[in-house]
Amino acid sequence: MPCIIVAGHTCVDLIPQWNGKFEDIKPGYLIVTGQMQFSTGGAVPNTGVDLKRLGLDPILIGKIGNDLIGKITLDVISRDGKDLIKYISTGTEAGSSYTLVLSPPNSDRAFLHYPGVNDTFCAKDIPFDQIEGQIFHFGYPPVMKRIYENDGAELVKIFKSAHDRKMITSLDMTMPDPNSESGRIDWKRFLSNVLPYTDIFLPSLDEILYMTERKGELSHELLVDLTDELLGYGAKIVVIKLGKDGAYLRSGKIKSDDLLSGIIDTKLWSEAEIISPAFKVNVAGTTGSGDASIAGFLAKFLQGANPKETMDFMCATGAFCTEAIDSTSGVKHMKIIEDRIKQGWERLPSNLKIRR
Repeated sequence: MPCIIVAGHTCVDLIPQWNGKFEDIKPGYLIVTGQMQFSTGGAVPNTGVDLKRLGLDPILIGKIGNDLIGKITLDVISRDGKDLIKYISTGTEAGSSYTLVLSPPNSDRAFLHYPGVNDTFCAKDIPFDQIEGQIFHFGYPPVMKRIYENDGAELVKIFKSAHDRKMITSLDMTMPDPNSESGRIDWKRFLSNVLPYTDIFLPSLDEILYMTERKGELSHELLVDLTDELLGYGAKIVVIKLGKDGAYLRSGKIKSDDLLSGIIDTKLWSEAEIISPAFKVNVAGTTGSGDASIAGFLAKFLQGANPKETMDFMCATGAFCTEAIDSTSGVKHMKIIEDRIKQGWERLPSNLKIRR
């Protein structure tokens, strides 16, 4: 059965129920919150569990510490199936990773994050001799020290190993902390080294603006400029997540003998350009919506869907995610999401247009 492997950053999210505002947080003040919710966090648990909820059987590869947070992490992931934690290994170099998520209603969220053993994750933590898959997805290099240091040399090694086993490679990012070591590295050099081995690249707009040292208001011209650079580095397909503005796809030339041809119609996907507007929802929380949208993209891509169907399903899966406060419980089976799209699900207005 076709399989998606999800590797990289693994943590648990701690989400206090909180109906306040960021302006309420002041030194010396006590703020009463509600019950703490534990949810999957990081690319591996989020995208991996979302794929499981969509109806697939992904393989998750991550790392936790030998501590209580690690036990909670495994417990939270295994709620969606004990099989999901089979390849989650335990390291002793540091503690388990966690993120304190502050997610007030009708607002974007803020994070307090501890990378933990994710900083030690490297190629030897991936049991390539024990796994098989058609897509190898990796997430969150900016919060994984061994992965972002040396201009991404370790990730190049990982992606080369995936390509050697005829796997399509996929890469997701997260925003670097400008005040950390990750915020000071040369991300353009990282991208120029890694993207030649990346088939599908799925950053958010804010992330890629930061990494390419650009500024500017969202426009078709800005997206073309960004994707010109990213495709020029060697990525085959670039998908930029735009939040409330949906998502944008642009691809380079894809040949009939390319590794991607084993799944998709290369004529439809070669030099494609798609803008997919966001779907209208009552937002409970935005935590994990980017990971969910990637799960939606990869799930449809694996089915061999065309670019428009894939992008629409990507945005729909991300929208489902935002209807719950945590990172995964809003995501439903593929058929439920597909049915809602077919029933004429209203989309948010967008001024973003492709200009020829």
